[in-house]
Amino acid sequence: MKKLTIFFLTLFIFTACGSSGGELRINDEKLTVLDSPTIEAVLDAHSAQAEEEEVIPRPEPPNFVEIAKTHLNESHGKVYVGMADLTYLDAYRHIDTGVFHPASTIKSFVMEYALLQIHAGNAELDELFEGYTLLYYLEQMIQVSCNESTGALIARFGRADIQSWLDVNYPSTELNSDWRNYHHNGKYNEITVEDTISFLEKLWERRFEEPYRQMLGIMYGTTWSREKIPTPFEGLENVRVASKSGSYVDGDETADHDMAIVVSYYSTGEIEFVYALTFYSFSPYNEASYSNARSAMIAMSREIYEQVSLFYAGVE
Repeated sequence: MKKLTIFFLTLFIFTACGSSGGELRINDEKLTVLDSPTIEAVLDAHSAQAEEEEVIPRPEPPNFVEIAKTHLNESHGKVYVGMADLTYLDAYRHIDTGVFHPASTIKSFVMEYALLQIHAGNAELDELFEGYTLLYYLEQMIQVSCNESTGALIARFGRADIQSWLDVNYPSTELNSDWRNYHHNGKYNEITVEDTISFLEKLWERRFEEPYRQMLGIMYGTTWSREKIPTPFEGLENVRVASKSGSYVDGDETADHDMAIVVSYYSTGEIEFVYALTFYSFSPYNEASYSNARSAMIAMSREIYEQVSLFYAGVE
């Protein structure tokens, strides 16, 4: 497999874009901005390739989810994993059951609702709200996981209206935080692997339609916490990742929830394979377990990508 371009991404840092109190923080000085012109080029390449694609059902590949659990169980008390092969119709799909606190990954659902409203004509991307445009808030919320931007979008569109939409489209997801008052009715946000994978599958399936094309472009431009799915390393120059990461520390507990679409390309620019991966890992917090978790995530993402590559090398 010939490779394309090396993207060196950022190291793990906590969210918040200048938030206070119990919110998580991000150091903007450590962000590495991807070349935004390549986003449109990638999306255009998707469109051109789709016109020539023949959808062929393929057999189920090996259980790559077990790779994730093997690595993450080394440093975490509880792990939920979901993976969907998006390369072919009716391919591999694994969903762990369980409801958990998603941290910042739920912001992807806020983005979807906001852009659907904008696309329907109920708002405008260049509309000013509390001093900034809605497009600015959307990009900041996803690409650097800005909590203030999330709070502004929820204030603009309404937490209750977003939740009503979630009840229909992602029935196990609860948006109990408006990112200004962290809890609603004394409850955390909630999400499931099923809802997370469903979002990623829909995003890829509708990637040529608006507003999903724009959503995918925004997620391709994510710079915050990009070391997890998959971690960039030498020999992985031909991959593009549309991702959203979430992390939190609550007292003596720590968790990571990540979601991403991983696209691998041939040197000709054609797509080799695509998969959606999400994991949620939870453990008691201490410096040792936190350090081990970072290493486990890096090892997990490398092995999954390598094993998927080997599988598709034999499916020609």
